[in-house]
Amino acid sequence: MTLRWAIQSNLINQADLDRLLQACRRLGRPATTFTTIPFSNQPPDLDNATPTIFYGSTGCMSNIWESRRWQPGVFFDPGRFSFPAWSSAYGSHCLNAGARQTTLGDLIRQPHQPDHPLFLRPIHDDKAFAGEVMTFAEIQHWVAGLDQTVLSLDCPILVAEPVGIAHEWRLFLVNGRYSTGSHYRTRQRLDVYAEVPSEVVALAENLAAGWQPAPVFVLDMAQSGDSLYVVEINCFNSAGFYASNVEQLVKDVSEYCEGPSYAG
Repeated sequence: MTLRWAIQSNLINQADLDRLLQACRRLGRPATTFTTIPFSNQPPDLDNATPTIFYGSTGCMSNIWESRRWQPGVFFDPGRFSFPAWSSAYGSHCLNAGARQTTLGDLIRQPHQPDHPLFLRPIHDDKAFAGEVMTFAEIQHWVAGLDQTVLSLDCPILVAEPVGIAHEWRLFLVNGRYSTGSHYRTRQRLDVYAEVPSEVVALAENLAAGWQPAPVFVLDMAQSGDSLYVVEINCFNSAGFYASNVEQLVKDVSEYCEGPSYAG
């Protein structure tokens, strides 16, 4: 049976939706769109007899993974996409290898100076909030204004001292090999272009050869000083493309899922 791409048409970046649909059309790959109700925990109303690859918002992809209704569906497992898992696997190659794990509630009770800058992000790949650098006073102010029905003070986070980052890249890996990618930031400023240096690709493939959270995943990497590091890993099914070659990505993922190496 022919593999199908199913793409969420609400709650995602419109440009990414358009590029993915265009790539499927150019490659002659069947593609359909679907919508979901915001904050719903229900998976899409699509048949599960057809092999399907999904793309959409983080919450929707999590619902699809939990339902176990489709193959290949979503390349995800929350345990393997969590910071403890990938930082243990990649060790000193991680930018925040020395980060400590805590919760939002515990962090704001710690004795930091108001102007002390800290980097914080969720431990899990659930996009609970965007990782960023803030002063301790800014963190306290932000947490005080949170709607705790949306983001709880028990949210597990990692906290680290900020480090200087010159460049950041996003790489899509399929079955351990680089498919496509994009530069997306220069010194904390959005700077999108398609070039990914060969040494960045080589390190990504070397790391994936030792451990990968899923056969298809996203690896964000950075240059800090003279060295390259892993910033984080992400679920491919909800990752933004930046200047990546979406047609190449659709081709590689589809062929992998239809090939003999895919176990289902």
